[in-house]
Amino acid sequence: MLNRDKIFLYFDRAIITFLCFLIFYLPFAKAGVEIFVWSAIFIFILKRVLGYRAGSGWGMFPETGLNIALGIFIAVNALSMIFSSHFGLSFRGFFGKELKFIAIYFMLVEVINSKRRLKIILIAIISSAVLIVFDAGAQYFRGVDFLRGYGWARLRASFISANDFAGWLIVIVPLFLGLLAAGKTIGKGLKALLLILIILLIVCLLATYARGAWLSFIIGISLMGWYFFKNFTLKVKLSCLSLGIGLLAIFLILPQPIQTKVKAIGRIDFKVGDTVNARIKSTLKTEEGSTPIRFHLWKEALRMIRDYNFTGCGLNTYSVVARDYKSFDFGANYPHNCYLQMAAETGLFGLSAFLWVLLVFFKTGLRHFNLRKDYLVLGLLSGILAFLVQSFFDTNLYALQLVVLFWYMLGLTAAVTKLDQKELA
Repeated sequence: MLNRDKIFLYFDRAIITFLCFLIFYLPFAKAGVEIFVWSAIFIFILKRVLGYRAGSGWGMFPETGLNIALGIFIAVNALSMIFSSHFGLSFRGFFGKELKFIAIYFMLVEVINSKRRLKIILIAIISSAVLIVFDAGAQYFRGVDFLRGYGWARLRASFISANDFAGWLIVIVPLFLGLLAAGKTIGKGLKALLLILIILLIVCLLATYARGAWLSFIIGISLMGWYFFKNFTLKVKLSCLSLGIGLLAIFLILPQPIQTKVKAIGRIDFKVGDTVNARIKSTLKTEEGSTPIRFHLWKEALRMIRDYNFTGCGLNTYSVVARDYKSFDFGANYPHNCYLQMAAETGLFGLSAFLWVLLVFFKTGLRHFNLRKDYLVLGLLSGILAFLVQSFFDTNLYALQLVVLFWYMLGLTAAVTKLDQKELA
């Protein structure tokens, strides 16, 4: 007969299997995301029913540096649900979304308790990226991706929109850069694969034409660059900066005769470079395009915050309540600013609680990096920072694939940090 510890071991293996499938299928199967998340949560709960106890919350949750901040965040969201203008919607949002996302964080921390399990998760992410690169390539050269059958005007691979694809890219590329920088434990073959993937994924990011994601990626990579180069001499720093600016300039202003010759040799279409230029220039236009629409949507959100200031109109109710604040043809839509939407739905208390979670997370992660010089953690932090910056311009925290990616990466970072601390003990 199996003893209880053996059963818990099998449960952990099942959870990590589901979490691997989750991160692998995340870019191209929303249904798969839901199936694997709930399957993992079911086993996570069953462990507790059978008597498993962790280190925090009456033995229900593993101990991490975020437990108190997350507890406050959950309590504030529960308060928003209780005082919601549409209790049914908020009830479903709280139990069907918020708690589910936070459970992903705790499950990763609990089951990634060895380098081997961490490696399995990373292999799943790399495998998913390889498949997406092929899919994006098919979409670019053939006009349609082979996973979902989506066409393109802007590259989106198997994602519903180019902005969502960009949101995934700006998290994954810094992760791979961090893994490459921490490459003492990985072979030459994997290093070469990571380098190729990084280059191709950056090209994909450019082809999404997502201006907010470009800015966010630059800010995220700047965090990594600062810590990576801060101990170098000023001469080396200036040389690297000049090289980066030079390569970017060459890509953006490559003379047309050279483009034509390269295209003739390799059948390479430089429409990406042309459109990148156009998209950068369009950012400064405030009277046409998506920029003025966002400004009007933000004004609507601010009016909602004014009327529902402390506890908000209710978790998961924005699209319903916003109808009363519509001020133009495209109004009553998501504000394309996650922080304004969060403040409108859960009030200033909810937004403050979320920002507190982020503050504790980055403080803990950077302290760990300064102690251990773990570039995988730095890559994860840089990707999450980029994601959070893009969330100021888009709906990242309210799009299923991206919000799951966010909590997954938070959990992965906490797991790596805890694993390193375990090795020091």
